[in-house]
Amino acid sequence: MPQANANDQGWFSRERVLLLALGLATLLALYVCYLIVLPFIPAVAIAVAAAVATRRPQAWLHRRLRSNTAAAAIGVVLVAGLIVVPLSLLITYLVRQIVASIHGLQAGGGLPEWRSIVHLPPLMGRWLDWAQANLDLETQLTAIGKSLAGQAGNLLAGSVILVTQLVIMLFVLFFLYRDRDLALHALRHLVPLSDEEARHMGTRIEDTILAIVNGSLTVAFVQALLAGAMYTVLGVPASAIWACATFIVALIPMFGTFMVWGPVAVFLVLTGSWVKAVILVAWGGLAVSTIDNLLYPYLVGGRLRLHTIPTFFAILGGIQLFGPSGLILGPVALAVTIGLLDVWSSRTTGGQTAEQTGSATRLVNE
Repeated sequence: MPQANANDQGWFSRERVLLLALGLATLLALYVCYLIVLPFIPAVAIAVAAAVATRRPQAWLHRRLRSNTAAAAIGVVLVAGLIVVPLSLLITYLVRQIVASIHGLQAGGGLPEWRSIVHLPPLMGRWLDWAQANLDLETQLTAIGKSLAGQAGNLLAGSVILVTQLVIMLFVLFFLYRDRDLALHALRHLVPLSDEEARHMGTRIEDTILAIVNGSLTVAFVQALLAGAMYTVLGVPASAIWACATFIVALIPMFGTFMVWGPVAVFLVLTGSWVKAVILVAWGGLAVSTIDNLLYPYLVGGRLRLHTIPTFFAILGGIQLFGPSGLILGPVALAVTIGLLDVWSSRTTGGQTAEQTGSATRLVNE
């Protein structure tokens, strides 16, 4: 009998050591790639969601133009014109107003000018006179402004980062439009699933993303409708514009509708309508800002045929883990997990092992 090769004996044979080194090198390379992509995960997540949500109109555009590049370019221009540009302008305007207010407080001397413009109710005016005389209100406001001025730079930098993420999202979206088929083909060869399993997983992920997009739009519309109705009832000027602004900020998890109805309530207080301001604060806090926590998981879970509880935790946990992009990544992670569990369940039905079923499926497909 031929003598066994020494390199093939034992757990630490040459082949196994090389295989272990290859596996560790692969894991290290994947981790480094993850760190590289980590700052851009929100942009990529939004781009994927936009590509899935606009797949049908983009396919129609491709059939008309018969050019992937031209259809992708026009699709990106439409998305930018309808969503990204208005959102960027709104964010820039809000940040500029906040920074200007902080600088005004920092400079001091704004209280007399403010009181000359705003007409307060007599009771509130007397209270303010007392506070200004006994508490040195002007100095206190100046100190507050100086403390907030240190955060103004961070706020401005954050807005620049957000706009940059939107630009990167458009860049990624262009290639998702143009190279969608190539990307799906490459991804199909990377996942250890049969064709049927891969199609099932892809359908589940696509349904999840569509449910998230449709749920977000529906919840934002309901919040804008509730807020706009109250703006109109309270006689807020340009209530329709404020309702549109509420719809836009409702789509951004880090902002929320308070960014709109909060300043409107302050405006009502400064104009002497403090009763209306209290009503708006109560309506905004109890109805407008909380309806999304109840309605969104119900809409997304209903589309995915999942109970509201796991959907609710997937959304909140995803936001806590990934930030705003967790609104998409959380439910997608849940959908992928359920899809993988379905794969294991289908492969082991009838007492077969998962390896045997997977091999048989691949042989049939080949």
